[in-house]
Amino acid sequence: MATRPLLPDARGLGARIVYYVPSLLVMLALVGLWQLVVVVFGIKEFILPSPWAALQALGRSNYQWTSNLLATLYAVLGAFALSAVLGVALAVVIVWNDLLLRTVMPVLVLFNTLPKIALAPLFVVWLGYGIWPNILIGTTIAFFPMVVNTAVGLATAEPEMLDLVRTLKASRWQVLRKIRFPNAVPYIFVGLKLNATMSVIGAIVGEFVASERGLGSLIVTSGVTMETAPIFASLILISALGLALYGVVVLAERLVAPWANRDERTD
Repeated sequence: MATRPLLPDARGLGARIVYYVPSLLVMLALVGLWQLVVVVFGIKEFILPSPWAALQALGRSNYQWTSNLLATLYAVLGAFALSAVLGVALAVVIVWNDLLLRTVMPVLVLFNTLPKIALAPLFVVWLGYGIWPNILIGTTIAFFPMVVNTAVGLATAEPEMLDLVRTLKASRWQVLRKIRFPNAVPYIFVGLKLNATMSVIGAIVGEFVASERGLGSLIVTSGVTMETAPIFASLILISALGLALYGVVVLAERLVAPWANRDERTD
């Protein structure tokens, strides 16, 4: 039986690069079309800036890109980490027994139906302006997919394995640690991938309402002054931040749970 190398070989790495080439070409074509439309039709910058104008805005120091980007980054990472820990913990509580499942899950579903942006003013009242309201808003938006995916993974362990360990008098904690949690690892990474994107959205929503710093706050102030170039520049940075966090999760999945990757091939 062939063994899989710990690191991808050059052929596998090259295949992955080739796999993403069409997507990159499509994005470049869209950017080129955007630039062409702005130039040909002479669209004013305050209506739709060109990609070049957005890139030029990234070089202007008056927008304080470094401090705003770091503020958003801290909020995103805080929301990502808190929602991941909270989601896994709540999933364990849900699958611990049927009574907790019937008690906790309806409350979570009800909470998830609430418009999260409506909670932002409450967080501002309770915590004031700063990074914590942004983290909590991001957490409330991101944690529910984490809970659901982890709970599904914990609950769908093989019945035969569960019956076997129960006949061996395994404790509930041992069943969770040895059977349920390893089975849930691929599901947890699915939740983390959703979490990576939802945390960015949540942090930006929080900055729209409850922050004086960050890319979301910069978008709001630029909209008031009708400066659309820094708005698009902020969107570029936000997209890059989301893609980077998603890529980190994908890399962690390949290292921790390579069997969970559908694009992996066995020899």
